[in-house]
Amino acid sequence: MNWTTFTCATFIVLSSMAFMPSEAMRKQGVAVKGKFLCGLHPALANSTKVRIVDIDTGPDPDDTLDEKFVDSAGAYTLNGYTRELTNIDPVLYVWHDCNDADTPCQRKIKFIIPQKFIISDAPKDDQWVDFGTINLESTFAEEKRECIK
Repeated sequence: MNWTTFTCATFIVLSSMAFMPSEAMRKQGVAVKGKFLCGLHPALANSTKVRIVDIDTGPDPDDTLDEKFVDSAGAYTLNGYTRELTNIDPVLYVWHDCNDADTPCQRKIKFIIPQKFIISDAPKDDQWVDFGTINLESTFAEEKRECIK
């Protein structure tokens, strides 16, 4: 196969993918729940944000599946979907100010969600990723700092 034939074949394959019906893209999502504490108290509802994201590579931007602030008890439930040809790579991001109120921006933590929890419909009881209760006073591996929007 010469270079021209290869280039034409590649163009045809990529062009046909651009016009694939959205049904070829599989509906995939995750459902997560848990509770955050800051010491002995619930994490602050107006400054502890949680977001589930499908991490994408290449030119495809990451997809936010769901996001919100924790409630007054520090609890959260998130449930969201996207459509992708390949398996999604879901993560839970958490931004908070526990033990950090005077420092600019928020502490950012990332939790990887196992592939076995990817769902294609409304989650059943056994399909929720239950992170349980986590005390945000701890320091987490690869913790970062980020100003949330």
